[in-house]
Amino acid sequence: MAEIKVVTIGRHYCSGGSDIGKLVAEKLGVKCYDREIVEMAAKRSGISMEEIKKYEESVLNPLKTPITLFGKPKEDITETIFAAETEVVMELAAKEKCVIVGRCADFILKNKVKTLNVFVYSSFEKRMETAMTKHHIAPEEVESRLKKYDKKRADYYNANTNKKWGEKSSYDICLDSGKLGLELCADIIAHTVKTVK
Repeated sequence: MAEIKVVTIGRHYCSGGSDIGKLVAEKLGVKCYDREIVEMAAKRSGISMEEIKKYEESVLNPLKTPITLFGKPKEDITETIFAAETEVVMELAAKEKCVIVGRCADFILKNKVKTLNVFVYSSFEKRMETAMTKHHIAPEEVESRLKKYDKKRADYYNANTNKKWGEKSSYDICLDSGKLGLELCADIIAHTVKTVK
């Protein structure tokens, strides 16, 4: 049987998923792609990083479509970004073994290459603590920020895939980073990649 070529990591906001992705990549001697995919997609789509950041700051609302001067809706920026990110993810997976954080990569790569699809989660309390200590989010803002970003990720994933974000049946492995710690999560993922054929 074919060996696992790509590890995809979905994650709760402030659960350490991005850091785990980097650790897994180091352990496997491959590259980890996270924000780099957005940058590549921005170049490909012609949408500036500034525009993408603005879009990422807002909670997605599929009913809000930009209107041009002539009253005709422009193509939804979400669709444009998703199409560009899909192309980038497919090219990276075809080219090399790697770790991809977010970007609906588990869905995009289904039946294309052999993947290990992971979801990293943690308790709300633990994530609040991480948000305040690591990301310096003010205590009075932390709860709403976590809920906002979780909702944004869920909306984006659910709108672009036929699966449900964070639901265990959507993934091969679900890991509680708050209980296990980042290093052990990365060890479990890397060990799985090396042993599952």
